[in-house]
Amino acid sequence: MNSKIYNAAALASSKMGLGSAPVEDIVKCVKLHAGIAVGAAWIPIGGLDLAALTGNVWTMYVRINKLLGIPFSENMMKSIGSAVMANLASNLAMTGFAAAIKWIPGIGTITGGALMSAAVFATTVGAAWVYLMAISNWANGGSGSVASLKLCVEDIMANNKSEINDIINCEKANYRA
Repeated sequence: MNSKIYNAAALASSKMGLGSAPVEDIVKCVKLHAGIAVGAAWIPIGGLDLAALTGNVWTMYVRINKLLGIPFSENMMKSIGSAVMANLASNLAMTGFAAAIKWIPGIGTITGGALMSAAVFATTVGAAWVYLMAISNWANGGSGSVASLKLCVEDIMANNKSEINDIINCEKANYRA
């Protein structure tokens, strides 16, 4: 896993006043959800796979919140997770094609799952990095409302496109290696 995830987890943990205690748990959580994303890529029904991927990111954010002691509910994380996935959709361009060919029984499902696997793994890791960096910025501002966290997410995504793409491309290469 990319060292930027470790660094983002350490920064978020530190900004939340927790030191380094939850860093390994956060990284394990990201790895778990990246693996779940790969499993979701193999769901044979196009569209259902994408819904599962978005739900996976929501759940990852809720788990990260629990590890960092952030009290926001799952419903609040849905809007943030959906926004991040929508903004990272360009990294999933192949996913739409892959989801479409899954409607072809057998070979379509296999080809679609194979095409999606690296992309969804990497995008899930990228979504985790965005969220952890947003938490760090949010904590700098005094840890306000979910609306202020959402603004931090939007800011990270708008001002770090190159770094996000680098993380996603690195994770795609790591996945294939």
